[in-house]
Amino acid sequence: MRPNAPIITAQSTATEGKPLTLTCLSTGGYPQQTVEWYRGSVASSNLRPGVVTVSKDGDLFNVQNVLTFTPTYSDDQVEFICHSAYVGEPRLIDTSATRLQLDRKSCFKDREYITNTNQVTM
Repeated sequence: MRPNAPIITAQSTATEGKPLTLTCLSTGGYPQQTVEWYRGSVASSNLRPGVVTVSKDGDLFNVQNVLTFTPTYSDDQVEFICHSAYVGEPRLIDTSATRLQLDRKSCFKDREYITNTNQVTM
């Protein structure tokens, strides 16, 4: 049985330099589905494995993959994709994506910026 589309939740607001936890839950699959994280595109290499938890509801499998990382400036506006599939069955794939939007109010307050006020004339 094909699992339901994965559901992505975030534990907090994404702020540069502060750990962020994304949780992906794929429910109702049989046989047990795999759940993996990707950054930007499923054509790229999958991200390092998160913490995977498997439970059963009758004969069906629920798979949760929890990814914790520290966002950087380069993660702003990048899609993080949760991919649920059966090994060897490329037709039975579902994905969900969330676009990470960094909290810019917080991410720059600890940085000091120096502007050059000297003008060079030739």
